[in-house]
Amino acid sequence: MLAHILGYDLKETAIDALLYKNWFWWGLDLIADGLVLIFVAGTWYLLATLITSKKLFMQNIARAALLLELVVSWTVWSHHLLSDQAQPAILKIVSGELVTAFELITQGLAFFIVLATLWSARPLKMTNPLKFLLGGLLGFALAVPAGIMQADVGLNRILHNTQWIIGPHVHVAILVGLTMTLYSAVYILFPIVTNGAKLYSQKLANIHFWCHLIGGIGMGAFMGMAGLNGMLRRAMYIDGEFNTYMILAALSGSLLLIAFLVFFYNIVMSVGLKGVIGIFTPSKLETKELLPE
Repeated sequence: MLAHILGYDLKETAIDALLYKNWFWWGLDLIADGLVLIFVAGTWYLLATLITSKKLFMQNIARAALLLELVVSWTVWSHHLLSDQAQPAILKIVSGELVTAFELITQGLAFFIVLATLWSARPLKMTNPLKFLLGGLLGFALAVPAGIMQADVGLNRILHNTQWIIGPHVHVAILVGLTMTLYSAVYILFPIVTNGAKLYSQKLANIHFWCHLIGGIGMGAFMGMAGLNGMLRRAMYIDGEFNTYMILAALSGSLLLIAFLVFFYNIVMSVGLKGVIGIFTPSKLETKELLPE
């Protein structure tokens, strides 16, 4: 766009394609690996302390692990280029394989610290925040090792650009790990931000939990099976070769939609129609503050 405005023609670009890909994936991994894992681990720590009313287990180690994850997120981008023949081998091995493996350590530490904090407060009641926190932990326990498997030069030749990448790794990490962590935060904050409002239906909350958990893991699993059998990403298949996997993945995805609709209905019924409208209208207190004296 800038080149066009300045009158330059980039049909034959002066930008090296390999350099561009390295720059692109470095920037994206600051978000995909850095922000997501650091944000999620920090949220786990907060939720664990709120649920248990206890200090975080090994909290100094937890801080150090977050810092280590930050450094790792700056240096793992090359695992996206393991199948790129022009990528230097030293980057594939050091950044793509060795440094990427540290994500098992950093995320594993976060996993252990959260579970140890919960264990120290037993017995705990299986509340909605706790259930969804455990669901979020499970999501990343499945998705992070799936990603580490891809960060191998040999396995990457098989898994690269297949449905495995987007299924067991991306979908399970985002739809199960990240989203269930966010749902846990919503459930724990709900009575606080609504001034003590009670949830309309615990049965609906249970349906929300199981539909989301089974739907998210199922969708990732069936997409992964299709990928292991050779189904590529960004490819259209008209011969029905992978229909069984895709139908099962779609049914699992439908459970995710049902889970969200049940959750939305439960929240709306909990605060009432006036409460929902009130979210988008200024409060009386705000109106008084705006009026001149």
